[in-house]
Order: sequence, then C-alpha cells, then structure tokens
Amino acid sequence: MISLDSINLNQNPDLIQPPKVDDNIVRIRLIADSNDIITADIIDVALSYSIAGIEVILEIPFETRTEFKNKQLASLISNGSWSLSLLPPIEYSEVLVNEYCEEVVEWYQLWHSTTMRNFEQTIYPVTPYCEYLATNYLIDKNAEGLVANDIQTLRDLSANPSNPYLLHFIDNMQTGIASEFKQKLQDFIKKNDPSFYQDIDLLSCIENIA
Repeated sequence: MISLDSINLNQNPDLIQPPKVDDNIVRIRLIADSNDIITADIIDVALSYSIAGIEVILEIPFETRTEFKNKQLASLISNGSWSLSLLPPIEYSEVLVNEYCEEVVEWYQLWHSTTMRNFEQTIYPVTPYCEYLATNYLIDKNAEGLVANDIQTLRDLSANPSNPYLLHFIDNMQTGIASEFKQKLQDFIKKNDPSFYQDIDLLSCIENIA
C-alpha cells in the first residue's frame, strides 16, 4: 500500500495522470491551494484519481482556511467524491484551538446540510469522531443483548481505528486540541442535534471503524 503524501500538483506535473491500479497506490493527499484548487485542471486531475479507485483527500491547512468558502468546498468534495481533512493549527494557543473547534463544528453542520446530502466519504476529524460517538451509544443501548467479550471487542475497535490516514491524522494532532474539539463537538450535538442518535445502524458503524 502506497500513499502519496502532501502532493501539490503544480509542483509535481508527473502526477497529472493517475497511476495504474497495479501501481498499488490507494491514496493521494492534495494540499489545497486557494489560487488553484477550484480551477478546472485541478478538479479534472482529482476526479481522474477518484475514477481510478484512488482515495483523494483534500487537506485544508488551518493557517489558510479563511481563503476558502466552506460551502463551496463542501459542494466540490461532494461532487468529486473526495474526503476532506481539516488540519489542526501548527502552533498551540487557546484562541487558535477555539477557532479550530469552531471550524470542526461548522463542518459538522455542513455535513448534515442539503449541500452534502449524497456525501459518502470522510471529513477528518468530524466523521470519525461522530462514528465513535454513535458506536459507543449503540453499544451501551444494546449492552443487555451482548456478551461481555463482544462489548469489549466493539469498544476496542471503536477506540483503536485501523484507517492509516486517520492514524496519521491523530498522531499529528496535539492532545489538547484533540480533547477540546471532541468536547466542543459532543456538546454541540447534545444541545443542537438531538436526532443524531436516532436511526443509527450498529453494523454500519462497526464496518466504518474496522
């Protein structure tokens, strides 16, 4: 399994054409450039990778996030079937952490909006954490029908994802930022989205984290 890390297509013209399937490349990370990411050429390149069966992850550096219109990006990744990665701030401060949490909550709302109605990919760290919340809620709800070993196995799966990119993302996020965005997102869901825990399918949650 090969991952093309942090690729800027303008600086790597040899990547304009996607690799063949037998090249064993399964993922490409694109660094968003506000001057180029929405041009037809860049969109065509990313789409060609998606069509070739390669996961496209569009990374948005925290430091340049204000250069993008989130609703426009939401439409772009939905139509392109790409994933989105909201990179955390490089430097740590209370102000920056709060701003990052606001960004995470905003993307949670976009994820549930009509703009992303058909979105089936991942928004890091929004959807993985929501899957974690949903899975643990369902484990607790169905605890009486599960044996102790099954409960522990499910909790271990939930707490220890195997997705290589998610592990990379977690490893590169400071603990304080992770704790803060999780708390803020959980609080927002509890206060503003009571339907979050309704109509959740346990099997699909398990498949997503496995």
